Amino acid sequence: MKKFTLLLALLITTSLSSWAQFSFIHISDLHVSSILLPNSDTNAQYFRCYIDEFAGLSPKPAFVLVSGDISDIGNLAPGGMYSTLTQYLYPPTLTNPGAGAYFIDPAKTIPIYFTPGNHEYWETVVNQIPVSNDTLKYYTKYITPDQDYAVTTDIAVIVFLRSGHDAYGSATNIEGSGLSAQQISWLRNILSTNSSKRKIITMHHPAVNAYGTNSDGTPYPGPISDTADNSILNNRTMFLNICDSNHVDVVLCGHEHQNVVVNRQGDVVSENWSGGTRYIQTAAAFNRSYRIINVDQTFITVSTPLRSCVVTGFDKSDASTNFSFSPNPASDHLVIKFPEKAIVEIVNVNGQVMKTILHKSPVTNVELGDLTAGVYMLNIKSDKGFFVKKLIKQ
Repeated sequence: MKKFTLLLALLITTSLSSWAQFSFIHISDLHVSSILLPNSDTNAQYFRCYIDEFAGLSPKPAFVLVSGDISDIGNLAPGGMYSTLTQYLYPPTLTNPGAGAYFIDPAKTIPIYFTPGNHEYWETVVNQIPVSNDTLKYYTKYITPDQDYAVTTDIAVIVFLRSGHDAYGSATNIEGSGLSAQQISWLRNILSTNSSKRKIITMHHPAVNAYGTNSDGTPYPGPISDTADNSILNNRTMFLNICDSNHVDVVLCGHEHQNVVVNRQGDVVSENWSGGTRYIQTAAAFNRSYRIINVDQTFITVSTPLRSCVVTGFDKSDASTNFSFSPNPASDHLVIKFPEKAIVEIVNVNGQVMKTILHKSPVTNVELGDLTAGVYMLNIKSDKGFFVKKLIKQ
């Protein structure tokens, strides 16, 4: 297990000198939690699927990096519903966890690091308009401290920045509130202290915006008014200047739910452009989008957009044409019809697996008499992918 030490609550450093080369996963915009089903929603089930996939990658990633919007409404009682996500992490019952205290595998060899997004600050939604606070009510209790921090290795420094709550740049344009003077000072110090290393920064809002593609590769519809649209208000230009002067390799973001890589001027460039800092957006994790980042002493290599828990022709959009179950609502029994072999889990609203069904033939009959009335989720796992259906038990 990789060992990490927290220094001054701001710097995490690995004790393993063997990190001369490593890879990690970038994901963003998990948006776990559902107001209707606060403890068992589709996005959390997808999270469970793809972290299992990440843990099985070869070579094994050194860690997973999450750039914000972990919960859909982070300040909504109870607890921002972060427990919807943390039930699938190890250990599952931490209180006030430190940065990197969670892992995606039971052996605790692959830590997962978080930084907050604007949805972490939301308290509710009124008439489709979010009510945003400027503090993180539940984030610290369930996810990680409410502060910037850095992870360092022998060859790289990875900086995690809070890009802030919703703030209006104009009457209609909502940005992230941005970086404070204290954050800017701390960022300069961290980068200068690690001047000889490869430099990676992650925050939720893109520092530079441009049109890219959706998770499925179709053009992103926008609108994007300019390179600063949906970025940060305070100290944006200062941040870009710091990236230039300190030769930052990549800035990893989300927020827009699209895939794109740009330079400072907003020109779209390739993932492995070598002309300066690459400002990289990765589309939403709830659409199972991710990137693999490879780091060595000479360059940081970024993958094209990837998708987890998906096989061509079998995805959320067409799952209903392959899988069916009836009746719904159900009382004493359920009939599952599916042409593939699969494992079907019946999960209650607390995330507990109540039944596991081995679906070996096109039709499977399931007895439900021992389940109490309520709402359940069906997790369907086959060789062709993973998806979720809702079941109502009368």
